[in-house]
Amino acid sequence: MSITELRQELSPGSAGTKVRADVGWKGSEAKSAAQRLRVDQNAIMRLNLKRRWPWLVTAWLPRTDGKGRARGELDLAWCHVCLAEGHATGGTYLDTEAALPLIFCHRHGTWRQDFCRRCQPHQEPRFSWRSRIEFTCTHCGVPLRTNHWSGPRPASDCRSEEVSAALSLLFAFDGELRKALLGRSASLTGVGQVSARQFLAVLDGLTRAFLAPDINRTSRINLFNSPLVPNLPNHEPQTWEEQPFHELSPAYRAHVSCAVIALLSDEPVSRLMSGVRLAYERHSLEWLLASTPRWVQATLVRESTRWPAPLRGRVVAHHRRTGLDVDDILEQFGAWLDEREQRLRERTSLIG
Repeated sequence: MSITELRQELSPGSAGTKVRADVGWKGSEAKSAAQRLRVDQNAIMRLNLKRRWPWLVTAWLPRTDGKGRARGELDLAWCHVCLAEGHATGGTYLDTEAALPLIFCHRHGTWRQDFCRRCQPHQEPRFSWRSRIEFTCTHCGVPLRTNHWSGPRPASDCRSEEVSAALSLLFAFDGELRKALLGRSASLTGVGQVSARQFLAVLDGLTRAFLAPDINRTSRINLFNSPLVPNLPNHEPQTWEEQPFHELSPAYRAHVSCAVIALLSDEPVSRLMSGVRLAYERHSLEWLLASTPRWVQATLVRESTRWPAPLRGRVVAHHRRTGLDVDDILEQFGAWLDEREQRLRERTSLIG
């Protein structure tokens, strides 16, 4: 019989297909199933998915009605080697580390993936049952442990030693980000040891500044061309509220992380990670503050109160030099956004 029919048999009069994942048995469900299947209740309890794989991240399990996630909207970014090891041992398929917005798997040194590399999927990956639990692409059905991705293709005009050096710097930065995400102090490029909150505040503020749109609907991230991720399409912001770092894909996280390293490093590293040649101005924090729209500058000034002292001092110096009225600029920008949103709602209502 089908799963739906079995549920109806075990729980007569229920709504049928549940919209939550069957991760843990409710006591009443287990008792009813044990009675109707004529088995010991302990045998039923041993089928508890959470008991069999205690570190399974249940937020990523699809709902049983096929319409989204069981809980939350966390984005997947997995390591195919981790998936293969889990499949071979019958252990956890996605551990809690896969919930962190990282670029690399730091156990295996591999790039994380967030979609099937064998097709152009239109749906989220799913857990399915074959000979055992399998994590597969919903679109083509291929096990995602067999998907191998070595990361973005390096720039063809860069020497191998440049690519290797850039990769080492990016991997180290991602490792420090991992520490911060786990609540530990971390070493921030160009600054040194900082608290986890300070590290994440700097990354969040710079990410939003890099991706923020200007009047031409472009952004400052397009001026960075690291040898590791040179072939990403130009970023053309679609909204005035850009995605934060943790919502970016691994490839875009790499693009932004390279830009952060370039912005905070000394000149040789800065030019390597941003692709800036000697004939052009080096990208620095002062350059970013001077080149972004005034509302972005005001936002950075306000957010820098949570940054470590060396970086906060550089932002304060820019603030004093320019005399920006931060509160007034952000208030005007907020009012402009509200007015724009109101016009959009009125236009939509007329069409509707």
